[in-house]
Amino acid sequence: MPPQPDTTIAAHPGLQPLDYAAVVFYLLVTFGIALYFCRKQKNTEDFFVGGRRMPWFAVGLSILATLFSTISYLGVPGEVIKNGITLFCGYLAVPFTFLVIMYLWVPFFMRLKLTSAYEYLDKRFNYAVRLIGATLFVLLRIGWMSMVTFVASLALDRIKGDDIAWLPGPDLYWWIAGIGIVAAVYTSIGGIQAVIWVDVIQCLLLLAGVLMTIGYVVAVDGTGPADWWRITTEKAPQHTTPPLFSLDFTVRLTIITAMVNNFFWTICTHGSDQVVLQRYFSTSSLQAARRSYLTNLVVDFTIVGLLSLAGLALLAFYVAHPGLLPDQKTPMAMADKLFPHFLGHQLPAGCAGLIMAAFLCDAIQTLESGVNGITAVVVKDFLTRTLKTNDSDLRPDLQADAETGASSLRVVRWLTIVIALLVAANACLVAFVQQRQPDLNIVDMMPKFFNMFVGPLSAMFFIGMFLPRCSARSVIPAVIFGISYAVFWSWCDVILGSPDRLAFAWAIAIPCMTTFFTAALLGMLVEPRRSHGGSDYNWWAVVRGK
Repeated sequence: MPPQPDTTIAAHPGLQPLDYAAVVFYLLVTFGIALYFCRKQKNTEDFFVGGRRMPWFAVGLSILATLFSTISYLGVPGEVIKNGITLFCGYLAVPFTFLVIMYLWVPFFMRLKLTSAYEYLDKRFNYAVRLIGATLFVLLRIGWMSMVTFVASLALDRIKGDDIAWLPGPDLYWWIAGIGIVAAVYTSIGGIQAVIWVDVIQCLLLLAGVLMTIGYVVAVDGTGPADWWRITTEKAPQHTTPPLFSLDFTVRLTIITAMVNNFFWTICTHGSDQVVLQRYFSTSSLQAARRSYLTNLVVDFTIVGLLSLAGLALLAFYVAHPGLLPDQKTPMAMADKLFPHFLGHQLPAGCAGLIMAAFLCDAIQTLESGVNGITAVVVKDFLTRTLKTNDSDLRPDLQADAETGASSLRVVRWLTIVIALLVAANACLVAFVQQRQPDLNIVDMMPKFFNMFVGPLSAMFFIGMFLPRCSARSVIPAVIFGISYAVFWSWCDVILGSPDRLAFAWAIAIPCMTTFFTAALLGMLVEPRRSHGGSDYNWWAVVRGK
């Protein structure tokens, strides 16, 4: 017998006028921040790294908001609801990532004083390697931003309720277009300073959303974490008893592979991603950068823990009230869609609007951060190099701008608009593809659309740091091989036409290690036994002054 409508708990069909008021208020506040910082910008140094004077606590929260997008905010509860707590077990790797980032990565990059992280690849290898690294970053972040825009639009559409009758086509695509346009305008005005301070607001809103969710279930059902754990264990025993390890690479997730995934994702993004490193570059000192990382670490662990707890709470809530679910679905069948459904139909008027503002904040911030990072890379790694080597490619006034860094803000702002609109168009493509593979949840989609570039990109930096014998002749073929392997790993089900997928938890680690050790082997086989100019930029030489 299908579940009957639950009449014991109030539910509403979607957003109320007070919710829309909360969204409008948020947009006014964020645009006010952008306009405020726009007046303070004098050159591209201010636009990209905030004059290297941003407060460490704001940078730490900004790093979290940058890496912890709507993908994670919806993906973590959805993963807990559908597959259990195994993904959260990956945080057992935090002590190892702490040591790597705190004592290897942060001192290294702060000594270099870069604007674009890929300047390092030019100094260590040559411009061709720098160009490859910058291109991989652009592909990575366009895929990442496109997916975040899609996921946020999907959540907003679910919270809102039925499609608006007078808009042609599904509302989902209108959400994507709206986010892209707003982010394009906002990012072109505010620069990195506005991005970082809006990130701070976003962290507070996201934290408020998960606390309201947990508090609602506690207040309405009178249950707590112990009850949610018991109900989850009774409903799906495998959710609370994850496997420790498996040598079968088609096993989706175990405790050990979750730790491997967390470790490599963290050290790779903090060791090669312009969006993250740009925030460290905006701080004033090594001590401030380390404090930023510690802030990020503490808040990240707190929010992920609360989101995992919210996943258990939502599963228990809808097991107890199945009549509140649409179309006679089960909680585990809805998975990623269950959290936004709850936000739009259970929270009081105004609260849902606040969380909707958080999703808007996150999606726009994601485009802001990514577009700002991509623009920095395009200007520093593509345009500036071209202008200095071939002044016929662009107008003489832009040549002067590139050298002085004064009035080139105009070019930078137009670039941000173009890139943001390109991301919105690609997000529509992601939506189109996902509709044809509905069995993929958010976590499963990440390697296919952007994580496949993370391993080879980060390996280029690790090779430069720790393989002093390697030069461009060994790193370029190693990266090409690593990228090919990463694409195969993430898309093997489509390439081979097989229903089995290789575990997403290895999608960063194996391509990263493959690229690194291939370069090490080529270094022994094809590199001469003598020092070269790039040898002065290995980790020991930069950090220890050797």
